[in-house]
Amino acid sequence: MALRRPHRKSRHGCLECKHRRVKCDELRPVCSNCAKRMSQCKYDSATSLLWTNDELRPRPRPNQSGSEGPREAESTFSTTANSLRILGKLNGDDKPQSVARLNLSDLELMMHWCNSTYKALSRIGKTDVIWQARVPEEALSHPFLMHGLLALSAIHLARTRDEVKRAAYVSIAVAHEHQALAFFREQLSDINASNAKAMFAFASVVVVYTFGFLHPSHAPGTDDPWACINGILQVFTLARGVQQILDKATSTIRNSDWAALFQLDDYDDVLPEDERLALDRLHEVNQVCKGQDPAHDLTTYEHAIENLADLMAAAHQGVTSVRQACRWAMRLRTEFLQLLQEHQPLALVVVAYYCAILHRLRDVWFVDDWGIRVLKAIWQVLDDQWRPLLDQPMVGTLGDKSV
Repeated sequence: MALRRPHRKSRHGCLECKHRRVKCDELRPVCSNCAKRMSQCKYDSATSLLWTNDELRPRPRPNQSGSEGPREAESTFSTTANSLRILGKLNGDDKPQSVARLNLSDLELMMHWCNSTYKALSRIGKTDVIWQARVPEEALSHPFLMHGLLALSAIHLARTRDEVKRAAYVSIAVAHEHQALAFFREQLSDINASNAKAMFAFASVVVVYTFGFLHPSHAPGTDDPWACINGILQVFTLARGVQQILDKATSTIRNSDWAALFQLDDYDDVLPEDERLALDRLHEVNQVCKGQDPAHDLTTYEHAIENLADLMAAAHQGVTSVRQACRWAMRLRTEFLQLLQEHQPLALVVVAYYCAILHRLRDVWFVDDWGIRVLKAIWQVLDDQWRPLLDQPMVGTLGDKSV
């Protein structure tokens, strides 16, 4: 407890002010001048040792109820107010500076990212700390990444909260994504060591965002099978462009504390008999098409089918993950995307096999029923000549070949 003496203002203030020959306001325990200079404030022994400027009042007597009466409460408030004024003087200005209001919407989105949304990109137990903590830390220095995280969190909330709030969250997501892309484009031509992590993270976030934003259940024309197929084509196109960004940032990240992002799960390239025979059949059809049409792009189809075999082998051994599914899309050649845009039947068949694997990830919020919707749409648009090639994915997913 501070020692108290009878209150009497000094004629000269504290010793430090006296030494500097400046007027002292005699605030206790530290006067304003000493507080601003962060120097030790001293008073001579004749001055008061009170913590505040107000007059010392007799110790209040408790009323019968044991609570403070009006005068006692007023005294307490006065003491508190004077103490807060001391704090204001310590800050160097009696007038409060204008401070931007808290953006509760953005705070909600960032909390949701750290609590839940980050899991969409993480391999549980292996890269959690990167996506949950390191990526938001990186976003503090790169506005495009921060807006990207907030946009993905908003889409996550839109997909998982009630319909009343869905439109509002979608609107917020779109606004953040527009801001993100505006900042992102400024650095797209200059990917270097200082922004490689942020560029890599944003490119990954964009793919997941597109899956969630373009989901067929929330898009117009969902009864049109071509609208559904064109939706997955947009996802593939974006994923392919993202891969070019990742390639440029990879060398920097492999030598950093984010290296775990490139550690692949081990699995053997072994397929069940029915799946292996189905893929062999696709290769055979590819050869037949080349024989019938010299312009048929044999190599591009072979590349897509071989990558499909790799994805199916991983799924068969329990390594099915969002990362694997996105990796297949990113590795597609531009020529294959062109064939898919032209609605070439064999390209649609290959995508149908991919959708059967995607359906295994239906518990992931942004995947949901993407796989089954696109698979059914492809079945609807193909004629009887091509439908037999869908036996394996249709039966494996639906249990039969009916739509």
